[in-house]
Amino acid sequence: MARYFLDTHIVYWLVSESPKLDNNLRDDILYPGGDQYVTSEFVILELTHLCQLGKVKIPGGVKAVHEALQSMNIEMDLITQKVFDVLEQTPILTINGAKHSGMTDRIIIANCIAHKQTCISHDTKFPHYRKYGLNLLEA
Repeated sequence: MARYFLDTHIVYWLVSESPKLDNNLRDDILYPGGDQYVTSEFVILELTHLCQLGKVKIPGGVKAVHEALQSMNIEMDLITQKVFDVLEQTPILTINGAKHSGMTDRIIIANCIAHKQTCISHDTKFPHYRKYGLNLLEA
């Protein structure tokens, strides 16, 4: 059984039923067939922040995200000491001339490395962390 971590883009596209999410991936998440899909509270925090900034709109707000994830049997990973240890050891990379210091991204990356999960993400910065142990499925 594989364990996949859903990044912020993927959770947003999933709960908003966006056509940006590949239909095969959507079906795999909704009907996992033995695989397990998880996300974290930091993804929810980032979505809350993006809603407050007006960058995304979620009908029903963040509460609707929680309810949707529960109905899809998507679990919430807790941030453990092991995640903090990996976060502390993972360098802040310079990507395309800018520091990648986004806390949420870095916690998601550290979580996936620490728990040996495959991260499903659309973020173009994430592939740079493969050399530090990130398993990534680009969506």
